[in-house]
Amino acid sequence: MDKPKLFTVGPTYVNEDVREEMKRQMFSHRSSDYVKLHSELIEKLREFLNTENEIFIYTSSSTGCMESGVRNMISDGGTGLSTICGAFGKRFGEIIEQNGRKLVESEVEWGEANRGEQLDEVLSKNPGVEVVTITHCETSTGLLNPLDELCKVAKEHDVLTMVDTVSSMSGTRIEIDKLGIDFCFFGVQKCFSVPPGLAIAAVSKKAMEKAETVKNRGHYFDFLNLKKYNDKNMIPYTPPIPQMFGLSKQLDMITDEGAGNRFYRHSKISARVRNGCKDLGFGVFPDEKYAAPTLSCISNPLEVDLAEMNSKMKERGFILASGYGKIKDMTFRIGNMGNVTLDDVNEMLENLEEVVG
Repeated sequence: MDKPKLFTVGPTYVNEDVREEMKRQMFSHRSSDYVKLHSELIEKLREFLNTENEIFIYTSSSTGCMESGVRNMISDGGTGLSTICGAFGKRFGEIIEQNGRKLVESEVEWGEANRGEQLDEVLSKNPGVEVVTITHCETSTGLLNPLDELCKVAKEHDVLTMVDTVSSMSGTRIEIDKLGIDFCFFGVQKCFSVPPGLAIAAVSKKAMEKAETVKNRGHYFDFLNLKKYNDKNMIPYTPPIPQMFGLSKQLDMITDEGAGNRFYRHSKISARVRNGCKDLGFGVFPDEKYAAPTLSCISNPLEVDLAEMNSKMKERGFILASGYGKIKDMTFRIGNMGNVTLDDVNEMLENLEEVVG
């Protein structure tokens, strides 16, 4: 891995093969060359995601997908429920309200997981909810929510599901169709290790049918317009073609590695990060039963000056991530997404020991 070595939580390190692929010459996004690129990329994504759902390529960050899901899947003036255990679940709720929809929250303390029992209770008290939003991997706290039980409860209440897999997709197994996820989205800049600027969503038939009934879906993120162009292997708006080249190449490399091997690698390396930090006297912020396999949120019982620590690590060529939101000053985060290896982590931990020792 080139220095400085990135242990951030996105964007992540982009390897040389992907960077080289992104140097290819441009062509019109209305040309036959683009149609070929688009169709091949959709098929690669479908194979990796193992889904029969519609796959949309978004010319935005993942937050654009959040707004798209809200505008298309919740009736104008209707109600959405946001499950919250950190900053990004909270953001989903804010987007619901900012787009003129009503918000119900199912919130737990940061560091705890959203659980099915609480969701069931909140949905039972709010029968008008149309959609539940779920943050699979809460990037602010390093926690992986139990997606299976949350989706099961949502399905029992016959509400649609929007699932943020931004920090988990391609770092752990996510069975979109088996879980019945209606809108599953992610960006390319985290576990896929492609430069930012592109987001992907898998959209169920039920979600598409709901969009047909929703007024005021907006323009840029309208499901029906996206599908109209998708059926022609195009996007309504000018896409970042270099990122599409890069994602296509990365999907080939993931196939070569094997999805199962990739998921195991992320889990093993994440455990090494947590154990290594605990050996140095730090703590793990979230409930470790739900610790994410793609990043670690580390607490600071040592009362180390975290800003100074991160600065010294950067001088040594290792870039860690600061804490986020209301736990910004009491935690730091270490990402192991995408191309991070065990050797990279071991070298980083050796340097961290010297910095804090």
